[in-house]
Amino acid sequence: MERRKILLGSGATLATVLAGCSSDETGDESNQNDGSDGSLNGDGNGNGSDDSSESDNTADIPGFDRDKLKLDSEKVTVEDVNKAAKEIDVVATTTTTDPETLFAELESLGPDMKRAITDPEAFAAAVDSVAWVLEKDGAMVMSFTVDVAWATEYINGEMDQAEFMEHVRETADKSH
Repeated sequence: MERRKILLGSGATLATVLAGCSSDETGDESNQNDGSDGSLNGDGNGNGSDDSSESDNTADIPGFDRDKLKLDSEKVTVEDVNKAAKEIDVVATTTTTDPETLFAELESLGPDMKRAITDPEAFAAAVDSVAWVLEKDGAMVMSFTVDVAWATEYINGEMDQAEFMEHVRETADKSH
């Protein structure tokens, strides 16, 4: 996630530098506060954040309530949820590095995602997958992906919890 923040920040800085150069060279004092460089919200008042693309990614995900994405786990806690293109990135912290303990803690993942997906059709139209990264002390312990088709099948009762978790296990990358 840090790499994305660094890249976005350096892109905004480069855009600002380039905008300043073109303005100085041409003497054109046209309105540079149109929001196109990501530093403003487009109203020309400078009320936007320095990283509007990230704030857009954390704002609305159709059919999904990020506040309801809480795991029923004492060892895994959701820290950050972002949308990039048609993927949601979830970063969670954990107090364990044991893969079997983690999967036991993730047994509630189906019901937990079902609670957060408020409109399965809108969600499926906007998102293809949910990429999870579990970290302990800043180091990745495990990552896995939930295909939105699986989540939708689970929500609609077309897939049981055991089958859902088997699909998730198949995508797991354990760095431990």
